[in-house]
Amino acid sequence: MFNNLIFKSLPYLFILIFIFFEFSPNYFFQVQLIKPFMFFTIIYCWIYNDHKKFSPFSILILTVIYDLLNGDIVGVTCLFFLFIQYSRRKLFSDLISDDFKELWMKFILSFTFYISANLLIKLFLTTSTTSLKNLTISFIITIALFPLFFKIVNKLSYKFRSYNE
Repeated sequence: MFNNLIFKSLPYLFILIFIFFEFSPNYFFQVQLIKPFMFFTIIYCWIYNDHKKFSPFSILILTVIYDLLNGDIVGVTCLFFLFIQYSRRKLFSDLISDDFKELWMKFILSFTFYISANLLIKLFLTTSTTSLKNLTISFIITIALFPLFFKIVNKLSYKFRSYNE
């Protein structure tokens, strides 16, 4: 029973670790602070691999923690991931191909939409400025790291799928 509890909580711990890594300072050429969106990538991969693993409440808690640490308006990230989870639940897996190129393109489109929505919300509701150069570098690094994170999450999700039930 205790073993089962540990394996069920592994995805949540994994995501919390990547929230910590995302907010640790990563400097690019010793000058610019670059933050790849690791939380976004990891939770997107988990939802894509096993959308039943996360309840809407757990997505709310994880995304509120992320928004509070990031200094964003709380709830935008939650709404985005709840929409992704809902759309993933409504798909019929027999009719959708699982080609990785298509998945990567869906991720790029979703990530672009998320970044654009966040920028627009920050533009209209806050007075903080955003460095487009740093954001572009973070965007490119996040897209480049997606295959690695997807492979890791896919293996972990497959390995611990029996503990989900």
